[in-house]
Amino acid sequence: MGGKIGWFVVLCMLIAHGEALSCGQVTKLLFPCLAYLRDKGGIGSCCSGVSSLANAAKSTLARKAACTCLKSAAATITGINYRKAADLPSVCKVNIPYKISPSTDCSKVR
Repeated sequence: MGGKIGWFVVLCMLIAHGEALSCGQVTKLLFPCLAYLRDKGGIGSCCSGVSSLANAAKSTLARKAACTCLKSAAATITGINYRKAADLPSVCKVNIPYKISPSTDCSKVR
């Protein structure tokens, strides 16, 4: 039990020091992509958000946090075109080391 509490405290400290991204930050950056991913609009300023997210997620912890948020959003937001979501990094010419999909295993993100 003590080990779990210690890990939680370390995780909270890392998040507080900007090592991880919050789901709110990820959502704010990628909100411009929603219409495009729902086949209801163009790419618009989506790539700017994708690029900002890639730049903000420099550490493994930040990439895992972003992956978890994206996976959760992909599973809960209706009408997402998952092919477009998976292709978003290449469309925006940004390297994201995981597939944006509800089936992504974020524990394997490095």
